[in-house]
Amino acid sequence: MAAKKIVMLADSSMTLEKLSAPGARQILSRLEPYGVELVIVQDQKGWTRKDFTDYASLVEKKGPELFDPNPEFLEEAKDADIILANFAPVGSRVIEAAEHLGMIGVTRSGAENVNVAFAKKRGIQVVVSPGRLSDPVADFTVGLMLAESRNIGRLDLAHGVDWQAVPPNQDYVKSLKNAVVGLIGYGIIGQKVAKRVQAFGCSTIAYDPFCPAGVFAQTGTASVSLEELMGKSDFVSVHARLAPDTKGLVSRELISLMKPTAYFINTARADLVDEEALAEALYTHKIGGAGLDVFSIEPLGSEHLLRKCDNVTLTPHRAGNCCNLAELSLDILLDDVEHFLSGRPLLHPAG
Repeated sequence: MAAKKIVMLADSSMTLEKLSAPGARQILSRLEPYGVELVIVQDQKGWTRKDFTDYASLVEKKGPELFDPNPEFLEEAKDADIILANFAPVGSRVIEAAEHLGMIGVTRSGAENVNVAFAKKRGIQVVVSPGRLSDPVADFTVGLMLAESRNIGRLDLAHGVDWQAVPPNQDYVKSLKNAVVGLIGYGIIGQKVAKRVQAFGCSTIAYDPFCPAGVFAQTGTASVSLEELMGKSDFVSVHARLAPDTKGLVSRELISLMKPTAYFINTARADLVDEEALAEALYTHKIGGAGLDVFSIEPLGSEHLLRKCDNVTLTPHRAGNCCNLAELSLDILLDDVEHFLSGRPLLHPAG
């Protein structure tokens, strides 16, 4: 029997260089017992970060058919059994050309870059890599809590100007110990944030109507209504998934329920929140502060009200960035690759 062929399409985010690093190579060595042929094709050569960000935004909105496939990738895919990709497009032309294709794997939690419907019509299984960003984002979330509530960034900026600078929250700077952290969305990331802040001595409450009751009990977090969470929390942290029914979930009315000393943290999606109402609450000091990594329009405009607030830490959508992201993603995806190669049911099928 001929060896199975795996074709992987590297892009400007998950580059050939990253896939050739020792950590990634060690993870890819999991394939050796299966005797597979692994071919890696580099797409998007010479792209800047902005090129990739603009492209990713288009893919999320319009899907993979908007883009012509990489010619080298298209040729290699013809006899591929498995195709792996990060954000490079895998549309109908690629899928149709790959006569032996049985599985497409994506090293992200979503498969917007794959024509999933077309693949399924041809009996091809599509899998994703859920949770690959969960640890980096959970770390960053807690970092924003500390940075904003303890003024780490603004005090660093002040040291060259005024060593005795008084931050806007001077009267209510507190330790995380005994703080109430409210988590909107209690999936993988929400649970990891809970575990981290509990180690600081925080109590955790969460709103997630889709989370099984047993999960709350097992992780030491109380399930509450969204209104109760907004009113009780010292930190409100957003981790819900963006969908038509969650757009604008955190409304102006809910923001008005927050304590005047509370902090709002968002490392999820900007459209989950009424950004205008949040900016107004921060600017008028109706809430204590915020740490924000996501915005309705990115980059954030220079005249946006959030840039005029003295009680907000703004970061440019970097919560998921870390140097070992390729390794974290591959490790999850290869579980499914091994299942496919050994004829076992797949773990993370795309929805």
